[in-house]
Amino acid sequence: MGTAPGSTRGSIFELCANVRPVSDSRQTQAEGIQVKQASSTGERARQLKAAALADALEGLLGRPVQSGRRSKPLDSLIATLLSQNTNDRNSHQAWLNLRKKFPTWEKVLAAPAREIARVIEVGGLKNQKAKRIRQILRTVRSDAGSFDLRFLQGKTNEEAIHYLVSMKGVGLKTAACVLVFSLGRDVFPVDTHIHRLCNRLGLAKTKTAEQTYDQMQALVPKGRAYSFHVNLIRFGRKICRAQNPLCGVCPLFDHCVFPQKDLYAMRQTPGKKASARNVDFMILDHVA
Repeated sequence: MGTAPGSTRGSIFELCANVRPVSDSRQTQAEGIQVKQASSTGERARQLKAAALADALEGLLGRPVQSGRRSKPLDSLIATLLSQNTNDRNSHQAWLNLRKKFPTWEKVLAAPAREIARVIEVGGLKNQKAKRIRQILRTVRSDAGSFDLRFLQGKTNEEAIHYLVSMKGVGLKTAACVLVFSLGRDVFPVDTHIHRLCNRLGLAKTKTAEQTYDQMQALVPKGRAYSFHVNLIRFGRKICRAQNPLCGVCPLFDHCVFPQKDLYAMRQTPGKKASARNVDFMILDHVA
């Protein structure tokens, strides 16, 4: 199948098609040099494709701009923890419930885990999350002398991430979100949804979100990690869904490597439109 219904030709992705690997006929003096050149060329092609995708998504969905008022790092950390294994709406309600019941982190830590669990129940995994919230708060207070992670501002991205992931329940995605949404760093968070899209779009070829995170940091256009991250989430909610993706109306159809895209495009009911639900809501833009 060629171009899916509703998709476009002649897009900025044509520049990616013009990138060619190192010619097989070119003889190199050492096999190591040849491998390095091929690897470098492949990464450059993916960098160009990532830039083209970022442009295309901004053309489709607009360029998201962060609020000038960023959330506190500890707030972002707890909010991201609450967002694990649920949607942003439910996790945001859990966040609001937690802050209403316990206005300060001191009061959260002083509360029994079962009471915290009851308050955040709407976000799922209530007992696990309640326990981890208390563990994180104890660690931060011990390390910083207060419930404040602003000391991370003086650390490099690598140092800050290393510190955050040392806490139980905090993975690369959660740590990267703290850096992006609270510290304004140009880091590209990868959750299971971003992992899915990066692989479908041929930017990564990985089995885990952590592997995708490692590959994507060198590919995302400088200064556009936040925009690309948010727009991929929006696009995944609207069109490139985990189940029953709308391949038949996908404007990126010709540039996708998802093996089942033709099947989904043929299955799609004529006239089917992308989701009309609000795809813009991001919990970490609403915790400040």
